[in-house]
Amino acid sequence: MSEKEVKEILELLEKAGWEPQLCDTPLPAYESVHAGNPMDPGQVPSDMIMLPRAFLSACPESMIRVQGNSMLDAGISDGDWVKMTIGQEPRDGDIVVVAIGLECTVKSYYEDDNGVRWLIPQNKAEEGMHDVICLDDTQERVYLCGVVKEILKELPRVSTRSMRNTLNALRSKDREEEPRISEQRVDEVIRLMAPEVKIGRQWYAVYKPLEEKKVYGKEDYVAFCERVRQEVPEHKHLPVEVEMQRMAVQSFKKPVRQWNPNDAPVQGKRFVAYQKIGLQTLGLLETEG
Repeated sequence: MSEKEVKEILELLEKAGWEPQLCDTPLPAYESVHAGNPMDPGQVPSDMIMLPRAFLSACPESMIRVQGNSMLDAGISDGDWVKMTIGQEPRDGDIVVVAIGLECTVKSYYEDDNGVRWLIPQNKAEEGMHDVICLDDTQERVYLCGVVKEILKELPRVSTRSMRNTLNALRSKDREEEPRISEQRVDEVIRLMAPEVKIGRQWYAVYKPLEEKKVYGKEDYVAFCERVRQEVPEHKHLPVEVEMQRMAVQSFKKPVRQWNPNDAPVQGKRFVAYQKIGLQTLGLLETEG
């Protein structure tokens, strides 16, 4: 992507009321620190993360990926990145990264009335699984690495199956709510519209409203053509499946009321004829005889 394209995207976002920031400043990133029992994060950054310059302070900072869910109630989930200000003294309620010996952990910080410092997990659903840590004299080489200032969430993805199920449920609900058109009415509408059809392809304008009303499934031309042949066998211009399929392009793929003369497989008077047949058929289907 070119620099010009990036600028255009940022301008569009700003006009839409967003506040985009360009990620142009590297920050050390460590993989990873447990939101659970302490672990060794390693001494050397495993990567660099690019962040907007405005997100960074004058103090040294670093990014650390969290493992575990002991801080879930504080908004930190497994796999999240946290931005830590290095060497800052914590206050009660701060979320901190602490090294205990050669291991590290992320917890909330609290100092009680006796001056004893505690590291406390935040996940009521898993109470007992992650022990509170007392930073007393029994702990060797306790070092406060820094205070967490921001949480960067992993971008969530929704499964294709979940989205498909949602749409299927919505479509099923629509089918249930819309009154079902009787078979007798469908046959009657085909007979009523037959005189309006002057060429075989115009049967598509009769079929499309039937598809909209769920009488036929999507592109079920074979069943429709067979039904027309049964209802009006004497018609001079019976529908052909291949010809019907050729009409299902451009705006004709959309519901009849969305057909557009500037985006249709036929133009001028021919478009007007198709549109008239489609709207008449739709009106008849919406008015049970």
